Amino acid sequence: MAGSFIAISHHGVVDAHQLLDQLYQRTGDLSEPLADIGEGLALSHRDRWDEQESSEGEPWAPLSDNYRARKPRYADEVLRLDDNLRDTLNYQAEPQTLYFGTPLEYGAAHQFGRPEISLPERPYLGLSDADQQSVLETLEGYLTADAP
Repeated sequence: MAGSFIAISHHGVVDAHQLLDQLYQRTGDLSEPLADIGEGLALSHRDRWDEQESSEGEPWAPLSDNYRARKPRYADEVLRLDDNLRDTLNYQAEPQTLYFGTPLEYGAAHQFGRPEISLPERPYLGLSDADQQSVLETLEGYLTADAP
């Protein structure tokens, strides 16, 4: 996946590492639970987009007055023009990894900013505390359902 994304795997997410590892050891394929997590992330990111805030609940940097004045629509909304960035947020679940993000290359510029063109960072990708709790609950549900 080009563009910008976050990756969740049984090697990387500290709070869920043990649950992911247990589930992977049991099944050898995390695709199904990771797809469920991806669906949840799609919903929570859409909600945060509507709220115009990061996963930490921080408002995105406002638009510059110059850009707001020439923006053809959604003049008061950040990261909205044609909704391409928002509407391309998706996930890819693999046996060991979940990728969540956008294939649009300019997504990284908005996530991390580009000071050389005065574009502030507006982190739209990330896991909120509620997302992290949902990930854990999803994994625990799979472990409980698949318990021998």
